[in-house]
Amino acid sequence: NVESFRNFHLRDLILAGVYFSFGFAATNISFSGASAAFVETIKAAEPITSASTAVLWGIEVLSIPEAASLGTIVIGVLLSTLGNSSSGDVTATSTLSKSLQSCAIVMLANICFSFRGLHQKLFRNVYPKIPFDDLNLQFRMQQMGMMMLIAPVLIWDGRRILTSLWVYNQRPTLEYSLYLLGLSVVNGFSFTIYNLASTFVLTRISVVHHAALNCIRRIFAIIVTSILFRIPLTLLGSFGIMVSFGGFLSFTHYKMKRQSQPKPISTLLPMSAMTPT
Repeated sequence: NVESFRNFHLRDLILAGVYFSFGFAATNISFSGASAAFVETIKAAEPITSASTAVLWGIEVLSIPEAASLGTIVIGVLLSTLGNSSSGDVTATSTLSKSLQSCAIVMLANICFSFRGLHQKLFRNVYPKIPFDDLNLQFRMQQMGMMMLIAPVLIWDGRRILTSLWVYNQRPTLEYSLYLLGLSVVNGFSFTIYNLASTFVLTRISVVHHAALNCIRRIFAIIVTSILFRIPLTLLGSFGIMVSFGGFLSFTHYKMKRQSQPKPISTLLPMSAMTPT
């Protein structure tokens, strides 16, 4: 039954939205409980979780040089993040128990984003010819996230949100109101564009390649932050950037080299299929 087959595989779309939403929820929780440098350091392991997930589910094959290149990217991001974080920021996570808790939450976010990529790929493979574009796909994932998280937000944070709005209303200056409105608009616009670009790229490349690009995004963020806020790059941070970028170039080179190799013809085919016409 074609209809039941399609309905069965719509679960991949639903699961992509679920993992997408929980991934960002876990990321926000981790940022609220640990320093940005600590969170970004642990999030650098995302290519490893994505590669493991893709290989275990059989949608990706990695050669040894590709796996080594992924490890180089992770090491480079770790060095650049640690090298360009202030000493006070790194020690913000003071106790061992708090560090372990924050680490577990960030790793949960990494796993969620890895499974989001997995199920988006599975959904695309089932429906390659259906006009379900990236904008629609991203909208559905955001929609499922809102449906899942609106009730928990109102239950746990509703009172605090109302209190904050009341405090802000006590400041009647037009300039302050426009500042908050502009900040909200820019934040929402940036979040939407980033995730739409991520969905667009993931549709066209592999899950592991997408995760590797996501690591390079962290390097780009470090460079832009250093320029905009005039934060000098340390020697360790600069070395980490070069290592990570070199690892990405190496991964891309070995991946393209492997994909360009002709696939062997199966010996199970009849001889007529192996003989050129």
